[in-house]
Amino acid sequence: MTVPPLFTVVIPTYNQADYLKEAIDSVLAQSFTDFEIIVVNNHSTDNTREVIEAFDVPRITAIDFSNEGVIGAGRNVSIRAAKGDYVCFLDSDDTWYPEKLSAVAQV
Repeated sequence: MTVPPLFTVVIPTYNQADYLKEAIDSVLAQSFTDFEIIVVNNHSTDNTREVIEAFDVPRITAIDFSNEGVIGAGRNVSIRAAKGDYVCFLDSDDTWYPEKLSAVAQV
């Protein structure tokens, strides 16, 4: 039996392939490493899927989901799929400092 991670990091995205790699890299560079990443792809028409698959990291899961204009719907799908005790959200065009999860874990 696998121990679930402390954090699930949810990255919703739509046609943000140019930024998505940097966002995922910033999570993978965290000093606190007890996390999984769920990327919720709102059926992007750019190379978002290829960016996700290029990582080939088991802790990254991609969910293809059409939110049909309801932005929170993708987040809700990811929350249901989350294995972590805590869920964190990161926009696909944003990044975190390397100590983000470490700081949150101490609170």
